[in-house]
Amino acid sequence: MTDTITSLRDDLKGMLKKEEVEQLITNTVTTPMNKIMQNINDKIDQLVSEKLVEMQAKIESLDYDNKNLKDKIQILEDKTSTNDKSIHEQIEKTYELSKLAHMKANYNEQYSRKNNIKILNIQENREETEDSITKSVTSILKTHAGVDLLLTDIIAIHRIPTKRGQTRPVLVKLRNNSAKSTIMRKRAPMKNGGYKLVDDVTKPNQGLINRLHLHPDIRSAWYFNGSVYGQTVADERIKFDIYDNVNNAIEEFRRYRRTGVNGK
Repeated sequence: MTDTITSLRDDLKGMLKKEEVEQLITNTVTTPMNKIMQNINDKIDQLVSEKLVEMQAKIESLDYDNKNLKDKIQILEDKTSTNDKSIHEQIEKTYELSKLAHMKANYNEQYSRKNNIKILNIQENREETEDSITKSVTSILKTHAGVDLLLTDIIAIHRIPTKRGQTRPVLVKLRNNSAKSTIMRKRAPMKNGGYKLVDDVTKPNQGLINRLHLHPDIRSAWYFNGSVYGQTVADERIKFDIYDNVNNAIEEFRRYRRTGVNGK
């Protein structure tokens, strides 16, 4: 009996242990699973790689499109800048031409008035006519200035508009400058008689005279022989035009006087 038990024990010792069985099972299951997982990982890596290649291609395509778009935008910006510059140049050119045309028109209009005289403060009469105004003017000039104005020296005579409530001036268009000069030399005695003789100045030139009167460096301003002049506080006699910047015109006059070089 004892021998039988001993033999059984020896046989049991020769059998696989529990740990060995578990290890055997683990090895049997793990090896195929590892292969499966490896295959899955390989598939994932392949898909990721393919997607990366696809995405890279799309990115490169987008980069190309983006570059083309930037180039087109740059071309449009360049064209816009060129057009803006061209428009600006055209505006400047148009402004300069318009200014020149206005200056010439003002000069021509002033030239057409060169033999005109305005007489202020001649009493108005509701019944007055061109003949009656003519008689009043010739009589006043004879009485207060000692000037015998011939009817043949008068081309036209009439009143012109003025501010409401004021007596309208009388405009006399004379035949020549000699007749005008004879009358204008009598401004002082006419003023003493309550009348005022003034040149028939265009609106732009009158505006220039008013602007000069307001300038702190200008002592006096006046119209003479088709042009406007101003005298500075430094006793400089300067000719001005309707588009002149007064400060610049004074500085250019002084520069020319110092160097002989015209700054315009």
